Amino acid sequence: ATAAAPLLARLASGEWLAAAGAPPGHMFQPGPFSLASRALNALVKGALFAGVGFGAGVVGTAASNGLLAARRRADPTFTLPNPPPAVLANAGAWAAHMGVSSNLRYQALNGLDAVLAPALPPSAFRLWSVAVRAANNVAGGVSFVMLARALGVQKAAGAAPGEGGKKKGEAARGQRARGRAA
Repeated sequence: ATAAAPLLARLASGEWLAAAGAPPGHMFQPGPFSLASRALNALVKGALFAGVGFGAGVVGTAASNGLLAARRRADPTFTLPNPPPAVLANAGAWAAHMGVSSNLRYQALNGLDAVLAPALPPSAFRLWSVAVRAANNVAGGVSFVMLARALGVQKAAGAAPGEGGKKKGEAARGQRARGRAA
């Protein structure tokens, strides 16, 4: 594990991106970078974010599932509205989300920062920065839930199997409509 830490630190630092002539920070970083080198940055950061998302997804989902199992052992009457998600499937959803959605939002925010920081007074830039980052957190949470439900790794409370995360009332309306059509 000790030998891996320096490698991971070097990958995350952007050191080898700079050596390849790509922006080491974000794809919109000022400098004489070609379109291909900027695309390389986006791809590498996406892969890095996906790896972090997968690792965090494995640890977080396994910990959550473990805590739920302990709760069921401590309280046999405890029931869950939905089954716990599968660890690897949920981690895969986190990897996809982090590699695509989080990476694109990271790149866009840094690009906007590069344009707005010199154009706004410092206090206005700080206010904008706090507001846009708060909105980014909300957007990230919402987009993950949408992705996880679309992939079937998380379901809405009370969803019937195969109902794609619909709530009970929506599922019942769908079943009644199908019954009339038959």
